[in-house]
Amino acid sequence: MHFPFKAVLFDMDGTITDSTAFHDAAWDAFARAHAGGGLAPGDPRLVPGRTIDVVRAVLGRDVVGDEAQRLHDDKERRFHAIARGRMTALPGLSRYLRWLSARGIPAALVTNAPRINIDFTLAELGLEGAFPLTLGAEDVERGKPHPDPFIEACLRLGVAAADALVHEDSRLGIRAGVAAGCPVAAMLTGLSASDAATAGARWVARDYDDWLAQISRETAEA
Repeated sequence: MHFPFKAVLFDMDGTITDSTAFHDAAWDAFARAHAGGGLAPGDPRLVPGRTIDVVRAVLGRDVVGDEAQRLHDDKERRFHAIARGRMTALPGLSRYLRWLSARGIPAALVTNAPRINIDFTLAELGLEGAFPLTLGAEDVERGKPHPDPFIEACLRLGVAAADALVHEDSRLGIRAGVAAGCPVAAMLTGLSASDAATAGARWVARDYDDWLAQISRETAEA
């Protein structure tokens, strides 16, 4: 594949690391503590995106102010306790980041996760400093599924959305990238190839080893 992109924007959970099971376990524990019952993986209340939106969906009511911050932080402390020492990067990620760096293509982390999770995850993966730009829940007013995070990343990097490749792993994230005007390559950590394509992904890959192999193969055939 010819690689014409001037920047690459990565989601975090499910895209640079397959952390969904750890979050699911943390949400289950959170719901048992605060909502009187657990949550099964795939529960529709887990879909909204940002932590505080899921907190409200799980509790079935609005929370604001100090209560919102306390509940938000309670869930994330549970996630950190479960995930610590168990997280790994998707195969090929470090090699892909080096490949991009060698070509002068900036990589940005663009996620709905709060800063405390960004810092935790990058430290767990040994990727501190790997992304020149990181945008999280605190950096834009509206998170995914709105396109705002990807639009903001493109503005900060000084590239047009059409020139910024997005890597995502969820329907919500793929749709946000498409709405921003970015081409999307999906990682199949939680979606089928057909579901990713239906959401708007142009390409799919199992991991970054697979993605680099696609780039190499299609470049050789061009």
